[in-house]
Amino acid sequence: MTTQTRRRLVFAILLGGFLSSLTETILNNALPTIMRELQVDQSTSQWLSTGYILIVGVMMPTAAYFISRFRLRPLFLTTLALFLGGTVLAAVAPNFGWLLVGRLIQAISVGISMPLTQNVMTLVYPPEKRGTAMGMAAIVIILGPAIGPTLSGWIVDNYSWRMLFIALIPITVLVLVMSAFFVKNINQISAQRLDFPSLGLSTLGFGALLSGFSEIGASSRLNLVNGGLILVGVVVVGLFVWYQLSMTKPLLEMRVFKSASFTKTTVLAALTNIAMLGTELIVPLYLQKVRGTSAMAAGLMLLPGAITMAIMTPIAGRILDRYGIKRMAYTGFTVLTAATLPMLWFDQHTNLVWIMVLYAVRMTAIALVMMPVTTSGINALPNHLVFHGNTVCATFRQIASSLGTAGLVTIASVVSRGATTASALTTGYRAAFAAAMITSLICLLLTVTLQNRTQPEI
Repeated sequence: MTTQTRRRLVFAILLGGFLSSLTETILNNALPTIMRELQVDQSTSQWLSTGYILIVGVMMPTAAYFISRFRLRPLFLTTLALFLGGTVLAAVAPNFGWLLVGRLIQAISVGISMPLTQNVMTLVYPPEKRGTAMGMAAIVIILGPAIGPTLSGWIVDNYSWRMLFIALIPITVLVLVMSAFFVKNINQISAQRLDFPSLGLSTLGFGALLSGFSEIGASSRLNLVNGGLILVGVVVVGLFVWYQLSMTKPLLEMRVFKSASFTKTTVLAALTNIAMLGTELIVPLYLQKVRGTSAMAAGLMLLPGAITMAIMTPIAGRILDRYGIKRMAYTGFTVLTAATLPMLWFDQHTNLVWIMVLYAVRMTAIALVMMPVTTSGINALPNHLVFHGNTVCATFRQIASSLGTAGLVTIASVVSRGATTASALTTGYRAAFAAAMITSLICLLLTVTLQNRTQPEI
């Protein structure tokens, strides 16, 4: 493959991945408007986010099967076409039911295309350049959710919520046409069959877990229903793991956890996701409920953090290729902890510029560690397990996203239960920031156990 061909392929794949990741949070600021126009309550409208997370999480374990079974070009074009179909349906939906169907169709596409993006980057770049490659992939994986709330706030303030989907249609068509010319069949395929018992266990287990965590986030409390869902999820996921280990060609290759480096970096990636996405939700809530800012203003205050992350992520990949993971991880998690510490003293008088700066510093620190630790773990796997490693890590990150947002929102709600004043609400948010800081401290301690440069360990 020539350099120009590779660049075109990577550009098309990353652009498609960005579209996928953007949809994760693009409805965050639009839910109140949708509730009002389509006459649904908050618990019903929440399924536009909860249902989306569920389907993405359920589909992710199948990603390794699809890229092993089908050629890259038709597979990627199919996921884009599916995404386009869901987007069009959501844009013209006459009622909430059809809007939800369109949103879930989008999620099916995203559940396959997100791990696919990482897998393509590991296919076209050798291990010694994977840091740079995964850094580019991280821009679309992380930047999309980061700018989604800001973008949705601006669109909803100035246009109909339908414009959130209408604006995606021409971009998706452009990426679809571009991919038809630029994407090449670079993967090796095999006559692997989809194991439906595995798919059923995966769907039930991960679905119950994600549903339970999402319900906790929506209701801000643990009850018999969401607790039961989590318990069922844990049991069924345990059965799923046991079943995968007993198969010669599993749906999701759990033997990747035989690599100690991969196991540690996957845990670190999941915890980092909690530190990022949980705080990404708590900060706007604090700004709106304690400081009294608008949703649009709160979204704009997060934008510098998203921009610094976009700038730093590819740089972090190059640093990883040159120097290894140790010093990067120490630096990143130290800065993350230090930038979270002042948040424990946020109140109704904290300077808004100071809040924006701290948030941007946190996102910069996360950019230093998020994809580099993932890449370090992937490099600890032999080539035939790389697809499965990417899929396993993506699935764990998705579960961590649900867990992190639900956990921090629950902590904030429980600590400030029944509070109406700004000072009382502040106590709850401080508790959530403390939980985020503890998470980053755990990551810093785990960094001690990392190898600076990993080699295949299985």
